[in-house]
Amino acid sequence: MIGSIWSKWDLHIHSPYTHQANEYGASTIDEFVDKIISSELSLTGITNYFFFKDNELDEIRGKFQKKGVEHTVLGNLEFRIDQQNKDGEWINVHCIFSENITSQQINSILSTLPISNTTSEGKHIYCSQQSFTDSQIKTCEAVVKFDSLIAHLNSNLKFGVDFLIAACPNGYGGFRPDMKEGRSRAVALEIEKRCQIILGRPQDRNFFLKEDRYPFAKQKPVFHASDAHRLKDVGTMYSWVKAKPTFEGLRQAIIEPDLRVQQTDDFIENTYIKPWFKSVELGGKVFAGEDINFFSQTIPLNPNLVTIVGGRGTGKSLFLDAMHSRFNHQSEHSNARRVSGESLCVELDQGDGTVLKFDSSTNTYSYLHVSQGDVQHFSQKPDDLSGEIKRMLGIHGVEFDPVTSSKISNNLSKYRTFVEYWEDVDSQNQRINTQQYQQSVIDNNTQLIGTLTNPQNKLLIEQYQNNSKSINEKNNFIDQARSTLALLNRHAIEINQKIVLLNANSCSTNQAPLIDESLVKTPINQNIDICNKEIETLTESNSGIARQFRQQGINQDISSLLSKVTEYQKSIDQASSKLDEINQKTMDYQAFVQERGEFALKYKEYIDYQKDNIDLAFQKLKVKQSGWNDEQNELVQEILSDIHINGRVVFNVNHFYSGIEECLNRGKFRSTSEKSTFERLQETFCVRSIDDFFKLLSGEKIINCDGVPTSIEEFFWKPEFFNKGGRFELLNYLYSPSNIRRYLYANADFQYKGKTVNKLSVGQRGTFYVCLKLATDPFGSPFVFDQPEDDLDNEFIMSQLVPLFRKIKKYRQVIIVTHNANLVVNTDAEQVIIADNQGESIRYTSGSVEDGNVKENTGIRAEICNILEGGSYAFEKRERKYGIQELA
Repeated sequence: MIGSIWSKWDLHIHSPYTHQANEYGASTIDEFVDKIISSELSLTGITNYFFFKDNELDEIRGKFQKKGVEHTVLGNLEFRIDQQNKDGEWINVHCIFSENITSQQINSILSTLPISNTTSEGKHIYCSQQSFTDSQIKTCEAVVKFDSLIAHLNSNLKFGVDFLIAACPNGYGGFRPDMKEGRSRAVALEIEKRCQIILGRPQDRNFFLKEDRYPFAKQKPVFHASDAHRLKDVGTMYSWVKAKPTFEGLRQAIIEPDLRVQQTDDFIENTYIKPWFKSVELGGKVFAGEDINFFSQTIPLNPNLVTIVGGRGTGKSLFLDAMHSRFNHQSEHSNARRVSGESLCVELDQGDGTVLKFDSSTNTYSYLHVSQGDVQHFSQKPDDLSGEIKRMLGIHGVEFDPVTSSKISNNLSKYRTFVEYWEDVDSQNQRINTQQYQQSVIDNNTQLIGTLTNPQNKLLIEQYQNNSKSINEKNNFIDQARSTLALLNRHAIEINQKIVLLNANSCSTNQAPLIDESLVKTPINQNIDICNKEIETLTESNSGIARQFRQQGINQDISSLLSKVTEYQKSIDQASSKLDEINQKTMDYQAFVQERGEFALKYKEYIDYQKDNIDLAFQKLKVKQSGWNDEQNELVQEILSDIHINGRVVFNVNHFYSGIEECLNRGKFRSTSEKSTFERLQETFCVRSIDDFFKLLSGEKIINCDGVPTSIEEFFWKPEFFNKGGRFELLNYLYSPSNIRRYLYANADFQYKGKTVNKLSVGQRGTFYVCLKLATDPFGSPFVFDQPEDDLDNEFIMSQLVPLFRKIKKYRQVIIVTHNANLVVNTDAEQVIIADNQGESIRYTSGSVEDGNVKENTGIRAEICNILEGGSYAFEKRERKYGIQELA
């Protein structure tokens, strides 16, 4: 059973058999019943005056049964009592009887009740058709003493089990407890105190829900009813009631008048669209390879508050775990068990009647699921709780700017390439990529050319040397040009592919043109051709110089001489080009160092932004939302009333130096009898705060290197402090965002009831966690919670969680597993699911709190009392408040 759901009731409706003001004319009972059915009424209080026509209720009940329609008929007798209102009208009260009592039983009991009227001879007239006929009194003339009526009913029936009393504050014979007149008001108050139900107007609701109407006043439900005396009035007025359409359901409405009775169609639960899990289908093995299994069944779920109870090992938490297993949850922490369930299927009503079926673990649907142990995990690990707070505030996953991050990565890569370039050595272990080394190459080869020159060949050698230099320059240009073309060939296709994808995006209002390679390749190839022709000319010129040597009769080995000139000049030109390259790379290196420091400041801005983002996100929670009604806004602010969250930038010095140690030659920082490794590292790097850290990264000389103030860049060039590759490990550790967040991050600090996290008990931390969960995601998707009482403060459960569930279930489905009777009874759970394990076969039965009988040990009420400690007391305490004895 789906439990308590909303349906239309009319507690005050006269049938064609009514004794007084009967305007049904020729309408039959069949037509009367058909009109009730077409009006979609689930329960009616069939009303007559003082007594029923013989078998009136039974005949009407039989008609519904014959038509195959489930409908509850309660008896409602209307009495005029011998007290008048301020207009001189006799006040009306109603006695509403259980559906288990027949017309004959009611008439028989009342037939011995004397009314206030007497015969002309002074004899008693009794409350029966026969007595009224014999005395010739009309029902419109009869009155009865209120005290006598109540006493007579109590002596023959069981109050709260067989009957309840209703009063009419308005209309003919109405009383007005909100009147100001002394005596009339006193009479009205006395009548109201002895009634459990008000048959009134929608505008009377708020008045009778006030508990300051008079001392010790209790809330009372107002039922809007038609008081129909003719067919066309049937179904025109009614109340919405959230209960099983039974007399017991009526009792529950008296106990929860604010939650279970509405007088108009536009109440929240009838108009608010919320998604809810409609049913869960179970069957097959619970866990692969184990004997325990689900009995094959489909359990319909109530859209409001569903509570799942059962003894230890009965499978109550497995119900929620099974639901959890049908979704691909993104939560990093969950203690929910993975249930295999071969026939496991969850149905979701999206709120508009559209139903989605989830029958595999690949389904994705976002709802709030708190498994057993989840609260404990976060409450015991404050750092994880901080991360969860950020996720709940909607700021988890705000990464450092990917463009800047890519630039940092590129910077560090190019820096490493330069260092490796700078430290490249020749076969004699000399660094070849230094200005000194390349200048020595130029000087040596210039001297060698000088040794080949004499006054006789000087001019020819200089001309040959200049030609060779030009040839080398042009060959060098050709190499660079071809390298550029190769680079273009490698990347142009990829870039054009990305441009095509970008243009196809719906956001590309303006189409970007593709790269035209020919615009670049054509002039480059033309320049290569020009250089090749010029090289041919210069080569021919050098050949001419060789001929001139012979023509002038210079007595030398011309071929060997010019070959050496060519070789030496090429070395000079290569070294000169290398010098330009070294100077450029050195300038680039200096730019890398400066740029790296600027990137560090970008990270500082990012971490400050994260901190501010936490503050801003929390402040947004405190702002009234225009899309919510007043109750919703008040509810969220009530949840947040004891909570304060603020962002704090954390620099974890211990984590920082732990990572530093991994990158260095540990022998240089080995602990001594006087100082630990940590102390020696801190003494050297002098980083004790966030400000110190950013001074280090920006290049300030804060490192203490044997008493000499040193920058981090200068420190990188001291090889004695590093093992192989350690310099680059430290560089990445200090500047890469993925490493920095290990020791520098923004935390979400919080206070609950004015206490910081280190002063809160585990239960209080859990309470904070649940409050924030609900405040950040209060309405809409279902909220599933496994055994909240295990990890939460008991005071919070009683003073806040119970009232919270009573309010929030209107706006979202709540499903909980619990062994706390108060979370079932005092939250007025719409549906109770009982878990049972019979021979390793788990099955579930469900219903509402108004189902069953405790003394007979039947139904949901009995199960609650049997399973939950204090169940009977919870029922008794709740019902005693309203002066209704417990149904036994």
